[in-house]
Amino acid sequence: MTATIVTREPAPPVRAHRRLLAAARCRFAEDRLADAVSAGIGQVLLVGTALDTFCAHNPYHGLRVTRLARVDETGMAAAGFDTRQATFIIHLGGERTPSALTATTCRVAALAPGTELILDYLPDVTAPELVATMLRDTGFAVLEDLDPRTLACRYLVLPDDVNHSAEPRIVRARVRHNVGRPPSSL
Repeated sequence: MTATIVTREPAPPVRAHRRLLAAARCRFAEDRLADAVSAGIGQVLLVGTALDTFCAHNPYHGLRVTRLARVDETGMAAAGFDTRQATFIIHLGGERTPSALTATTCRVAALAPGTELILDYLPDVTAPELVATMLRDTGFAVLEDLDPRTLACRYLVLPDDVNHSAEPRIVRARVRHNVGRPPSSL
């Protein structure tokens, strides 16, 4: 019997760093979710392409986890989602155009006060100042907005010469009231 050993060539450094930064964004989201669960949040909505396996390893007894392709009333109603209860929403890796960000934040802003949103966005598509203004205009308080270098310093050990400029930023915001106004910033 002959055994064949298959080896992979190492991933180019850029691809490897991107995967690590994606993992760091997921870790940031899960750390903030742990804080929210400790504060009494009882439901989480997962949107986008990240955290696909969270339902399988959900460590929080009693936490209701709903997975949707996007934040919309039809999908939330079909899933039996309680829009009157404060929710933790993780929206990573989905569509990141300015119009998609606006639609998502307007829908989330209509949810119960205290709802938190973790969202990643591309700074070369939507400037951080515009995202902050859009969130404030739709009734959010911006709690954190981390660039990739800050996120890498918090969670990873990467060489100092790594360029993170093309990577998504990650923002954490909380619904402070339900104004539902369209943002004036985009």
